[in-house]
Amino acid sequence: MEPKMKKWAAVLAAGFGFASALAAFAGGPFINWASLKNPVLEHQGWSIKDSCMAFKDGQFYIFFSNFNYDRGRYRCYVSGVKTRDFRNFSEPLFTWTGEQGGWGGMCSPNLTQIHDSYYLTYNSWGDDKSHPNQLFYAVSRDLENWKKDMPLAANITSGKRVIDAAIAYFNNRYYLVYKEFQTPKMAVSDRLDSADWKSLGTVPGGWFENGEFIMIDNQWHLLVTDENHLPCLRRMQGSGEQDQDWLNWGGFQCLDIPLQKFNTIEQANCAFLADFRAEDGFFYLLYSGRNKGFGHQGDKYFKLALARSKDLKTWKAAGQE
Repeated sequence: MEPKMKKWAAVLAAGFGFASALAAFAGGPFINWASLKNPVLEHQGWSIKDSCMAFKDGQFYIFFSNFNYDRGRYRCYVSGVKTRDFRNFSEPLFTWTGEQGGWGGMCSPNLTQIHDSYYLTYNSWGDDKSHPNQLFYAVSRDLENWKKDMPLAANITSGKRVIDAAIAYFNNRYYLVYKEFQTPKMAVSDRLDSADWKSLGTVPGGWFENGEFIMIDNQWHLLVTDENHLPCLRRMQGSGEQDQDWLNWGGFQCLDIPLQKFNTIEQANCAFLADFRAEDGFFYLLYSGRNKGFGHQGDKYFKLALARSKDLKTWKAAGQE
């Protein structure tokens, strides 16, 4: 059973305003940056983490973990919204609870485009020792209608607690990064739905979560959340032609995201990097920040923010020039 959806706060009224539609019709800026202010997305009663996004047909599609109290329990679901301007957002496109599969929730989406299809990877949620978290993926052509909850790499992960999946497609092969308990792992397969995934081993370089593969200037990179819950970019020390290249990451670069009133405790957790330089010359980073709570109690307070950079070194928060 899907939960009853709560309305967005007034600051995020559903639908697209006339001004936004007029600007798009008139060929306005890719993003009207000066009109924005962080956090760009918040919801009363929801904590928003693990975001990812894509741009298609004039709209940004954003997917995230939605932590909330529902029917007397703290739960996590995977949700999605769309926006043209990061000021006005749609009502949720969907909310995946995992209940049909007997799961306590769904969590940690990551988005990858392969050819003309979009793949959302995620995991079940709940930490039931008798029913450990498992990996899944969903596929869509339009980012709104999805075939979902398909098992991912079950032949090497079944029965183990596994989370934070992300995939890359290169040389007709699929590469998968995920966490097994607290250990980052890498695997490879010729098919996404294969029962013959091969483990490549542990990713060196220390603990991380929320991995994202991204190709930048013809070089593979891996964006991760490091042990300080800050985004760190790692560069592959090879071409990706050999499987072992996917275990060889160096050139660590932590992204210096501005500190603001909403993110004084956790500055830029669970980030997602988008290369929109072809559109307006900028990289964009979606991230979650909070200024309340301690430890895991703070998971109740995350809001979504946006920053951009031309060189991955100097970052400006939404609205800053």
